[in-house]
Amino acid sequence: MQPIPLRMVGLLGVVTWVSILLGCGGPEPPSREDSPSPEPVSPPQLIYENITLTEAKPDGSILWRLQARLAEYAAAEDNDNRTEVRLGSAHLQLIEGELFDTNNRAIRTRAERGSVYPSERRLELTGQVQVESERDNLRLQAEQVEWLPEERLLQANGQVQIELLDRRGSLRGERLVIDFGRDQMELQNLNPEQPIQAEYQDPRLELTATRLLWQIASGEVQALGKVTVYAPEQALRLKGERLLTQVPFTELRLLENVTGQAEKTGQEIEAQEILWRIGSTQLQARGNVRYRQPGQTLTISGNQALLDWQTNTAQVRGNSQTQFTLP
Repeated sequence: MQPIPLRMVGLLGVVTWVSILLGCGGPEPPSREDSPSPEPVSPPQLIYENITLTEAKPDGSILWRLQARLAEYAAAEDNDNRTEVRLGSAHLQLIEGELFDTNNRAIRTRAERGSVYPSERRLELTGQVQVESERDNLRLQAEQVEWLPEERLLQANGQVQIELLDRRGSLRGERLVIDFGRDQMELQNLNPEQPIQAEYQDPRLELTATRLLWQIASGEVQALGKVTVYAPEQALRLKGERLLTQVPFTELRLLENVTGQAEKTGQEIEAQEILWRIGSTQLQARGNVRYRQPGQTLTISGNQALLDWQTNTAQVRGNSQTQFTLP
């Protein structure tokens, strides 16, 4: 039995070679007792160099268009162990190209490796993956990215970092889901005790939270669970269970068991809600307000308060009470 080389020509004119064994006349095969156990033979593979892969739906809308330095297809075997050349899933190397959502919006991407699964309408990219969407002002880097165009979902895992293209902010976490159908992005860590991190410039803000939701189209941002905010220029620290704001950041609203501390004056305040206009030297507090003046053993309680660390003053209103703390 001799291997006969079969010349396979790629769809884009790239040539590869495979060998298929064909039966032919010859000596009688040895008896079953004398025959060695046959070794499993892997089906042949088709290898394409410098290939462009385009995946489209029956209506002609494109799901992705990728250029790869190398694409490797495995040929399939039917029930009679006959090898068939059938292009399906493929493993890729050195990839760059574009992903398209149902609105035909292009999202640029590049990666070291990847796999395409046309029957599942799924694309998986790995190894220093970068995704960029100018429309959404986002650049994403991660260890692994999965694109599900029909569900309009992009999922990223492993050292996820998001940068705004205008260089005004960045986010870091471990798992990201972008739902282009709802124009929503969700970032979190696999370990809920390990907070995600965010930074914003002009003015500079540092934020940590358990989970972050961003409505991309409207710019609304919601941070949940053990939220902390630090504004180094104002030396202000805020903590709470939920934060509401909007990009570009102009105002922060923290809710549920909120605390605020002005480091320069040592003033501290607790409330159910704190509102801070970014860059201002004042905080507005509402609901179960408790204010402590540094250097004094007293706490002032009320329903509303206005704290000003530039003038080192605080106004507490509504059923105000003064409590002394004895040594």
